[in-house]
Amino acid sequence: MKLTSFFQTSMVATFIWAFTCLSYAQNADDLLSRLSAEAKGYGSIQATYTSKLIDRSSDFESVQKGSIQIDGEQFHLDLGDYRIYSDGVTIWTYEVAVNDCYVEDAEMMAEEGMDPSKLFTIWEDDFKNEWKGNLKINGKPVTHINLYPSGEKEKPFHTIQLYIDEANLRLVRAVVKGREGTDVTYDVDTFQPNAALETGLFKFDASQFPGVNVIDNRI
Repeated sequence: MKLTSFFQTSMVATFIWAFTCLSYAQNADDLLSRLSAEAKGYGSIQATYTSKLIDRSSDFESVQKGSIQIDGEQFHLDLGDYRIYSDGVTIWTYEVAVNDCYVEDAEMMAEEGMDPSKLFTIWEDDFKNEWKGNLKINGKPVTHINLYPSGEKEKPFHTIQLYIDEANLRLVRAVVKGREGTDVTYDVDTFQPNAALETGLFKFDASQFPGVNVIDNRI
């Protein structure tokens, strides 16, 4: 091959590669924008999920069922052993086995990790995204998009993998890749938008838990 032909071929290949990457980026932005538009009509949300935690450093695995109710910045998370309440300002974490309740500032907790109230809109925060392609989960086609935190403060995770049912504009799986070698996979089992939620669901009522030990960690 002549040198000029080689350079011409290389330039064409580079152009095709760049165009393909640009198309994927545009597709990722477009899909996430459509998801955000869809999410605006969700109203309150009720969902159940299965989480799987894998700690590679200790070769530990744990599978857990959970449910979550979300209304704006408020959420109620039931993990069985723990029940987490948040009214958007305060977070109460109730540990069932020992009858202890830990009180935290919601904003501070969100800065340190992933905010459960944004589970279905996490991509709207300060993230860069990358289109990773299409695959199947449980026989159903999904689109894989990676999110990378781009804020100044380092998060305890380096990547969130989203698996999206593009036809129905629904998140079906999210994988949080921890910096310390711990990964958590969330598989959405059921999802109900515009759900009718109980009154008082987002605040911990100590009177309903006789003898509870409330530990306030707020500054």
